[in-house]
Amino acid sequence: METNRLKILSICSWYPNDFNSTLGNFVKKHAEAISRYNDVVCLAVFSSLVDSDIRLTITQGESFSEIVVYYPKTQTKFRLWNLIKNYFTHRKAFKKGYKAAQTIIGKPDLIHLNITYPLGIWALYLKLTQKIPYVVTENATGLHVGTNHSYPKTILFLCKIILKRASILLPVSADLKSYMKKLSPKSNFALISNVVDETIFNYRENSSIIQKKSFIHISTCLDVHKNITGMLYTIDRIAKYRQDFDLKIVSDGEVEYAKELIQKFGLDGIVSFYPTMSTQQIADTISQSSALLLFSNYENFPCVIAETLMMGKPVISTNVNGIPEHVHTFNGILVSKGDEQELEKAICMFLDDEIIFSPKDIHDYAFNHFSYQEVGRQFDHQYRNLFKSKNN
Repeated sequence: METNRLKILSICSWYPNDFNSTLGNFVKKHAEAISRYNDVVCLAVFSSLVDSDIRLTITQGESFSEIVVYYPKTQTKFRLWNLIKNYFTHRKAFKKGYKAAQTIIGKPDLIHLNITYPLGIWALYLKLTQKIPYVVTENATGLHVGTNHSYPKTILFLCKIILKRASILLPVSADLKSYMKKLSPKSNFALISNVVDETIFNYRENSSIIQKKSFIHISTCLDVHKNITGMLYTIDRIAKYRQDFDLKIVSDGEVEYAKELIQKFGLDGIVSFYPTMSTQQIADTISQSSALLLFSNYENFPCVIAETLMMGKPVISTNVNGIPEHVHTFNGILVSKGDEQELEKAICMFLDDEIIFSPKDIHDYAFNHFSYQEVGRQFDHQYRNLFKSKNN
């Protein structure tokens, strides 16, 4: 077992698909990192309002393959009928996807569930019916038990059942682990962070000098989560006494409210918006920026932070949840949640070079924590330990 590549079926509750090209892109990146050491097939299932029958899209590679299944969603005025019909269609879709996965890797050695809800029921199903163990990587803030943004109690109850029966739980931050322990206190835990493809988000030591400091923000722009409004109010106050910077906002979400604020404040020359970008475009845009700017009310550990650090760029962010586990004084500035005055001070200190960062030190830390090479090795280590303990 030590020298053989394991066959991993990655069941993905979130995954890039025809209807949302960026959903769970960090899940795909985890799987790509795992595929450096083991053979991986990703399986995701989504409802569709445009398909009349179950449809599979399959992309097969040497060690990394993808199966995305779409099933027709029933929408009638009878809610109970919708629930029953959609469940059985979803089940049929998953089974078709699993059968396709078996043609690629045979019976999996291990199920790697990414995001407990909603596809965790199928990881549990395969464990009970085919004796295949599963592990869980979790990123969802919905598991922040006891907060106003957690999943409803019924979903948390289902998650609790699934988490308790996993062999290992692999949250992306220690903060998320603390919440998951409330649901499954006796589980085995290991922390494995989000991952960055170091060949794309590469450290560019000789990149051109940026004449004007430029901040970048990348997110869904969901205001209750990312607090775009508070960030823009802060930018407006700074712009009243200095204009030696700009802010680029990259988002695949709803940004009309933010654009209206920009017009109200007259910040058109300072703040600009960009739609969904490819991974390479994101890397190029970060390369031309001076720092990442986040003002979130809550987070686990956003992948964009790891990507920014990998390129040797510092981060200015709120000190929430999993962020302070990796953002320290040598690679960023942390401010209190919702404190616009503190954010204003941090931005101005950065603009005035009152805090100097070493790009090489920032990159080196990121490579040792977030690279495909390192994160893939960490997953492989957990897999091997699991099978060792089973065989002893």
